[in-house]
Amino acid sequence: MLYEVEVGHISVGAALAATLEAAELEGELAEFSSVLVQGVTENRDELDSRLSKLILEYAYDRVAAVDRNVMRIAAFELIHLPAVPPAVILNEAVEIAKKYSTAESGKFVNGVLGKLLLGTPKADWNPASAPAEAEEVGAPDPAAEVEVIEIDADEAEKLLKVGGWTVRSKEPK
Repeated sequence: MLYEVEVGHISVGAALAATLEAAELEGELAEFSSVLVQGVTENRDELDSRLSKLILEYAYDRVAAVDRNVMRIAAFELIHLPAVPPAVILNEAVEIAKKYSTAESGKFVNGVLGKLLLGTPKADWNPASAPAEAEEVGAPDPAAEVEVIEIDADEAEKLLKVGGWTVRSKEPK
């Protein structure tokens, strides 16, 4: 969803609603997805600042968009979700980067997030002292933020080729 927002330039609400519907996510999974997307969006400047300082000899804006968004999610979880164990966060981020980005992305993401972890309260993680539940980060109502735009048939065809878009016609079939 964050990749779609960044690269496709669509609203967070539209990406969230479309993805939750397409993936048929409900309940806790939908809520956690909303928390992550909203949390990363609201804290993006802070997260990007922290992450960019850890990437030496390479411009942060040149990092692959998938890697950047995977690291943003993990950074948000490390900093703002105290109940999520850091080993789980790093492992998931590395696995997602390896699966959806380049062959070297897993190592890169692991290195950056390992450095980030050292500067967070989770560096000395103790499961016994972790909160029972993650703090609430006002999740949006996915249906409330759907943005509807009117485009012509040529524009709709271009969006469908890019992928990830839902195009509905006002005309009956």
